[in-house]
Amino acid sequence: MKFFPFVLLIIATQGFAQKKVHKVLLGESVNLIQVNAENCYEVILETVEGKAVEVDAQMDGEYSEDLQMNVSEVGNTLVLGAGFQPSFINPNDKLSAHKVVSIALKIKVPSYKNVEVYGKSARVVAFGDYSRFDVTLSDGTCELHKVSGEVKVRTQSGNIIVYADSANIMAETKYGTYLKNPIPNGDDQYHLNSVTGNIILNKTE
Repeated sequence: MKFFPFVLLIIATQGFAQKKVHKVLLGESVNLIQVNAENCYEVILETVEGKAVEVDAQMDGEYSEDLQMNVSEVGNTLVLGAGFQPSFINPNDKLSAHKVVSIALKIKVPSYKNVEVYGKSARVVAFGDYSRFDVTLSDGTCELHKVSGEVKVRTQSGNIIVYADSANIMAETKYGTYLKNPIPNGDDQYHLNSVTGNIILNKTE
C-alpha cells in the first residue's frame, strides 16, 4: 500500500461535536476510484476538469473527534472512506458508537474515470461524466443526475432514481415498482437492478 506523493490536508473544526476535513489528492496514475460508504449517510460525487481528486468530509456526533478520513492508494486504485480511528475505544459498550455519529462526503473526481461506490444505507448522489460508474448498496438510495458513461447500480431495498435526457436503460426490480417516464435511447448505458427497491426514471430537457 502506498500513499499519494502530494496530499494537501486542511482540517477545520466548527462548533460542538462537528469536524470538517478537506483533502486535495494528486495522483495522475489513478484510473479507479473506490468509495467505501459503509460509515456514511451521504456521498455526493461530481466530475470536474483537471487531475485532482477533492474530498470534503463533515463528521457530526458525540465522537466526531475520533473520526477520520481514510485515503490509500493500491496500485492504480485510490480508496476513499471515513470511520473511527484505530485507537478509538467506545466508552459506552451498551450503545453502538456508529448510531451517534454521521458522516457526509462530497467528492470531486476528474472526468472520465472509473468510480465504484459500495455501502449499506448511504444516500449516493452523482453528477457528471464517467468512464464507468458502479454503485452497490443495501437499503441506501442512489440518484443519478445526467450521469454519462457505463453505469451499473445494484440495491437490495434502496430506490434508484434517474434523471437523464437520453440513455440506453436496462432496469429490473424483483418486488419493487418500476416507474417509467420514457427516456429516449442514447449512447450512455445504464444497468439498474434492485430486489425490493423502486426504480424511477425522469426525463430531463
